[in-house]
Amino acid sequence: MVTPLTKDLEIDFKTFQKNIDWQILNGVSALCIMGTTGEASTLSFDEKVSIIKFAINHVKHRVPIIFGIGGNNPTEILKLGNTIKEHNIGNIGVLLSTPYYNKCTQDAAIKHFHDMANQIKLPMIIYNIPGRAGMNLLPPTALKILNNPFVVGIKESSGNIAQITEIVRLCPDKAVYCGDDGLSLPCYSIGCRGIISVASNIKPQETIAIYNNRDTKLFLEQTQIYDALFCEVNPSPIKYAMSLLGMCKPYVRPPLTMLSKSAIIQYGFRKLFSSTCNQ
Repeated sequence: MVTPLTKDLEIDFKTFQKNIDWQILNGVSALCIMGTTGEASTLSFDEKVSIIKFAINHVKHRVPIIFGIGGNNPTEILKLGNTIKEHNIGNIGVLLSTPYYNKCTQDAAIKHFHDMANQIKLPMIIYNIPGRAGMNLLPPTALKILNNPFVVGIKESSGNIAQITEIVRLCPDKAVYCGDDGLSLPCYSIGCRGIISVASNIKPQETIAIYNNRDTKLFLEQTQIYDALFCEVNPSPIKYAMSLLGMCKPYVRPPLTMLSKSAIIQYGFRKLFSSTCNQ
């Protein structure tokens, strides 16, 4: 989910509440909050705590919540994980990305994830995102991490179908989630159990239908939307698309900027997202 912001770049909790309710109404199986799309890297610790409390209190067990706790400082990760534990009323998990900028080795990544999982002790999905983290979790590495009893799955955003296939093969008892909307159907065909989706912010029913029905026609109909939503750095495109649909304002926090006028024109945002969502 995006984190809606006001013009002053404060969290817009009223809009956030509306979007949570709409996602649940449309049948999503869980909410992923404070991930990449939620601009977690520019949220302060206190803001994250406010979001955690708000989401838990508002969702009220209707669906599970997955809170992103990724970062490159283990002390801060543990502090946030323990805060989630303090407010946990069940049906709560965490999403932990590979540490960005540090570019740790494969062995260091194994130790990092085990250390975090064993101390936080909440269901954990690990997150492989080489394009942002600067390092790639290889399949043998993923296997060693997924052997941890607290680690329940992996969000795979390497974009490498061969690698994703190998992780599915090595880890049949753990959930492998697609991390790229444009690869969702191919990932389902090799055994991925779902997607942590950007497009679902505006297309939850279609995202669910592609998974449930393995619907090739519907998937191909969405490819223009997927291309547009990743034409610039996420979440600038999805926030602009949502703004066209009255779902939030297009504001993002620096160093990101709002979607460029050239991208809006090139990808036909106003036409593409004028009636794509029946809110």
